[in-house]
This record gives sequence, C-alpha cells and structure tokens, in this order.
Amino acid sequence: MQKTSTLKPFARGDIFLGNTYLNDPNDDHKGDGRIIQFDKDWVMKGTWYTTGTRYFIVGCKVAPDGTLWGFDCHDHIAVRATPDGKELPHWDSGLSLGSVNWDRDGNHYFGEYLIGKEIWKGTSAKLLANGTLGDGRIHKYSPDLQPLTTYRADNAPEPTMFKGVTHSTLHPSGEFITYTTETARRLMRYDIRHDRQLPDLAAYTDADPFDRKDRRWFIAPAYLADGRLLCTDATGLAVYDEEGKMLQHIDLPGYGWAQVAPDVDERYALAANVWTGVAARIDLKDGKLLQQLDTGFTAPHRSLAGLAVFRG
Repeated sequence: MQKTSTLKPFARGDIFLGNTYLNDPNDDHKGDGRIIQFDKDWVMKGTWYTTGTRYFIVGCKVAPDGTLWGFDCHDHIAVRATPDGKELPHWDSGLSLGSVNWDRDGNHYFGEYLIGKEIWKGTSAKLLANGTLGDGRIHKYSPDLQPLTTYRADNAPEPTMFKGVTHSTLHPSGEFITYTTETARRLMRYDIRHDRQLPDLAAYTDADPFDRKDRRWFIAPAYLADGRLLCTDATGLAVYDEEGKMLQHIDLPGYGWAQVAPDVDERYALAANVWTGVAARIDLKDGKLLQQLDTGFTAPHRSLAGLAVFRG
C-alpha cells in the first residue's frame, strides 16, 4: 500500500528521527524508509516516507542551506528534503554512504559506511564492482555532487567486521573530520586540508577489538561550536576537549546510543538509541537526562538510526 508523506515546512528546533518501518520478516534491516518530524518540544508534525529506499535510514543531518539528508547505505541511496518540506529526487551515489559534512564552500564530505563482503548475520546490501560492500573511505564531492577526492581514511577493527566510516563530524575549523568505526576502540581524525591521517583523539589501546564483552568503544561523534566533542559510547554520552581529555560523562539508560547531535541551544544535546527506540534531550551543563521519547521500535525490530536538528 502506498504511504502518504506528511512532512511539514521546517521550523527552528525541529527534530528528525530516521526510523524505518521494518516489515520484512527475512531481513531485519529492511522496510519502508521513514523519517519522523517533531517540533522542538517533541510534538509530532509529520512523516516522510522516503522514495527509492529499502533499508535503514541512517546518518540524518541538516545542511547549511537547510536541506535534510538521510542515507540508505545498503542500497547506495541518499534522500533529501528542502526546508519547505518537499522531497528532492533521491541520489544513487554508487557507494555505501552513511554520513555527510559540509565545508564553507559547500563541498560535501561523505563517510563510506561499509567494508568487507558481507554484513554480519546476514542482511543484504549492494556490492561494488570489486565484489566488496565498500572501502570505508571519506569522499569529497562538489556542491553539485560531482566526485572530487577520495581520502584513504583508516578503519578500526570491530567485532562485526563490516563497518568503515560509520559516523563523522567536521571540526569547527573546517580542517579535519573526526569519525568512528562504530563499536571500535579508536576515535579517529582525518586532515582534509593536507590529506593525511591524524593521531587519534582518544583510544582504548589495551582493548581487544573483537571482545564483545569489553564495551569500551566509540559510537557517534558530533562537534559543538566551541570545539568540544560529543561522543556516545556503551553507557551514555561523553564530552571531550580539543586534546582528547574526557571532560564529562553522562550515563544514559540502556545500551545502543548510536546517534547524537547538538540542539539549537548547545547547552543541550539530542541522542537516539537504536536498540531501545528511545530519543532523548540531555542537559550538558547539569549533566542529566531531561526528556525521552519512545518511538516503539525496540530490538529485535530496531531502526532508530538517524537524528537531525533544524537550526534555522
């Protein structure tokens, strides 16, 4: 049955949750692509059923021009909607892209989500011509989506062995991207000005990367305007300074906080838990959880894999 989108024009503080409606009993990542729109107070405004996608919508982010982006990294599809709530034609990148950042000239920096030849425990995904799911690189594209440069960014080993650059965030200086291979032991950085890998911002060098019982790992990073870095981990949300010192850790309920974004007022952060289906607002100054919203999609039917804020 054709589903009707009800996406509304964006207003300052609107929150968008990538929350695919899973409806394929044979593939636990597959279903109707869906991004749910809320106002700043978590009142639901509309639903966007994304055209051309078949899997999880991940890596939602709002561009400087106000366009909302999301990715079906399994099918190589990027979806976009304009601030007036209109869907743009989807873009088949030919790569398993899952995150995006923009420099001051409007160039795009995409993180390539997948590596290897198969996804752990078996959901399907398109292969590249070389027979792999992807190469886990950072790709620079022009404002009109023409390929410019591929950066051979490191990927960190992690238990499932199919993840590349899963989450990424551009430093406020515009000089480097901080990124993760989700559930790996490194918080990595790549210098996009000089095309070189930088020393990790933080790492658990003593940890076995394939030990699932040791959950000292990094998940989703996002920079605040002052250069502090938000990063979710196994137990909640950490805040790092520019030298990689952990300034603060806020415990959050349940494992699986796989998305984070600064709120319009950067005293607050928003986070989303893919395993429990809960999204939250966190007070960084007081170090406490303020609000929670339950989408109703919890493991094994988990799909809350995207989070974005419209800053106006």
